[in-house]
Amino acid sequence: MVMVAPGDLGKPRPAIIVQADELRADVTSFLVCPMSSEVQTLHYARPVFEPSVGNGLRVRSQVMVDKLLPLRRERIRRTIGHISETERDHLDRALLIVLGLAR
Repeated sequence: MVMVAPGDLGKPRPAIIVQADELRADVTSFLVCPMSSEVQTLHYARPVFEPSVGNGLRVRSQVMVDKLLPLRRERIRRTIGHISETERDHLDRALLIVLGLAR
């Protein structure tokens, strides 16, 4: 799920919830990966997503998997879209690398 969350200096930015669906109903915070339109070269750890009607992004954006953070439920502004299965696969691989689970 792509949603809008507060960012640095209060600037709202898109983010992706990376927490298991089964945990969403009973928790007060979510694990999210913020996104940035300033694309860097760490592509293996920061997948790049193109804007689409499905994901709700307005510009080419990079998922900052290395900046995974908990975000309180009430800080999430709104859902803007959902990522595709291909985008999810890229995100999953990046999470495995950043968390040291890719062996």
